[in-house]
Amino acid sequence: AGLNHVAYKVEKDADLDELQKKIEAWGVKTMLLPEGTLPSTGRMLQFNLPSGHEMRLYAMKEYVGTEVGTNNPDPWPDNIKGAGAHWLDHCLLMCELNPETGVNKVAENTKFVTEVLDFFITEQVVVGPDGSIQAATWLARTTTPHDLAFVGGPRMGLHHIAFFLDSWHDILKSADVMAKTKTRIDVAPTRHGITRGETTYFFDPSGNRNETFAGLGYLAQRDRPVTTWDEAHMGSGIFYHTG
Repeated sequence: AGLNHVAYKVEKDADLDELQKKIEAWGVKTMLLPEGTLPSTGRMLQFNLPSGHEMRLYAMKEYVGTEVGTNNPDPWPDNIKGAGAHWLDHCLLMCELNPETGVNKVAENTKFVTEVLDFFITEQVVVGPDGSIQAATWLARTTTPHDLAFVGGPRMGLHHIAFFLDSWHDILKSADVMAKTKTRIDVAPTRHGITRGETTYFFDPSGNRNETFAGLGYLAQRDRPVTTWDEAHMGSGIFYHTG
């Protein structure tokens, strides 16, 4: 169980060279991995976030398409199995946070990905005196509420990986599928205050926590004010119904 690396696609292969310069100027070591290091994938730029998590960037990935195709497609194929997840939506990485020793890898990661990789913050949790400690952040590169998130913890690790579904009904159905297949459910269907997403958390056979996620709660934009949750309301931010 655990996370080997998280990877994001860039638009052009030349972007990898430009990003390598920016990352190394930050003081982070990088390595260019040759095409074919991963099957059906072009060369990759490999580096570690301040938290220690490995990240890779790539430009080329073999396009396999979808079963319904791109010409006059139906909205879904006829042979969907299980929950019918559409795509990998986001991941939440756990980062070391120890205010007593001055360690805050959430804040360090957030600064790095916003200043170097051009993510922007959509939401955050602040705790401590006067809300001075950034304990969790949600970040985007697109118009979804988050493509990547960081949360504080005793050590670095993986909190969860999320798969996108269409609707609240699909979230309920995904939980039915989990119950039917005796999959261990961590959190039954509910809503997040943060991102306003609908969710079910569960564990896969390896022990990793996963999520089925639906509901694009708002259109994320760079000039949209950051939504901030304080320590007193953090519970409602995590699970709105029971917080």
